[in-house]
Amino acid sequence: MTARKSIEVGLKTIVVAIGLTIIFMIAVMVSGMARSASAAPATSAATAGQPANILLLLFLASLVQAIVVAYVVLEAKWSGWKIASALFLLVLNLWAQAAIEPLFYLRSRLSPHYSTQALVAGLVTAALFAPFAVWILGGFRRAAREGPSEHAHWSAARWIGTLAATTVAFVALYYLCGYYIAWQNPALRQFYSGTTEIRSFWGQIAWTWSSTPWMFPVQAGRGLLFVALTLPAVRMLRGGAARVAFGTALMYAVWDGSAGLILPNPFFPPSVAHTHLVELAVWGLVFGALVGWLAGRSSPAAPAELQVLKAA
Repeated sequence: MTARKSIEVGLKTIVVAIGLTIIFMIAVMVSGMARSASAAPATSAATAGQPANILLLLFLASLVQAIVVAYVVLEAKWSGWKIASALFLLVLNLWAQAAIEPLFYLRSRLSPHYSTQALVAGLVTAALFAPFAVWILGGFRRAAREGPSEHAHWSAARWIGTLAATTVAFVALYYLCGYYIAWQNPALRQFYSGTTEIRSFWGQIAWTWSSTPWMFPVQAGRGLLFVALTLPAVRMLRGGAARVAFGTALMYAVWDGSAGLILPNPFFPPSVAHTHLVELAVWGLVFGALVGWLAGRSSPAAPAELQVLKAA
């Protein structure tokens, strides 16, 4: 990439970040989330700060997300509305996960309408941002770059195997990162459990299994939804398994909700929010690399006889 092209992409990425910042503010106002957040019990302690500082942090979070979106769009094999559709699902997944998980851990701190508001905000953000980003980054003006590829058609067995493997990995990494990163913070343990005492990893898993066994299938369902909504964006990336794994790791590390945790949070104390930021970023890198590698693996070559028959 030439210096001129790099500067052009950089400027476009900044425009995408500004657009995402504005779209986010529109979405939280339209959905009613802004009113719910201002009424949250932790607001006075967690969101204190100057409006200008909050706006700057929002822009920085948007810029990190915009950089990854620029990479994904520039690396995409597809073009036009096909890219926009994949980005729409990627953005919507972030908000869908944000609407689901707090219900199990923060129910007493949430507005009764929180999940509905989060989904509305997600739909507004995804519907406005996806085509805007693709338009700014030139995705509507270029031709598709997808040729004959092992990614083009997956068998039913490959779909089932990929979804099953990634769902299991989602749950395993959720609890591993949750324990070895998040749960190591005494302030976080105090916030969720009311005590700073800590069990061993397997002791914690056993306690979760005995007290809330339904949590495991719930997390498996979240994992299946996460992969189903983000897999189109993964599959549009060019290259082999390593290149796709790299792009997916970046995508998941930023678009899993971690970037937004640099903002003042109406539900978490700063220490808890920042610990979750690290947890989600590490989880996204590892899980994204796995999903990308599985999605980017080359399919076995077709037998020579079958290739001759297809050519005929």
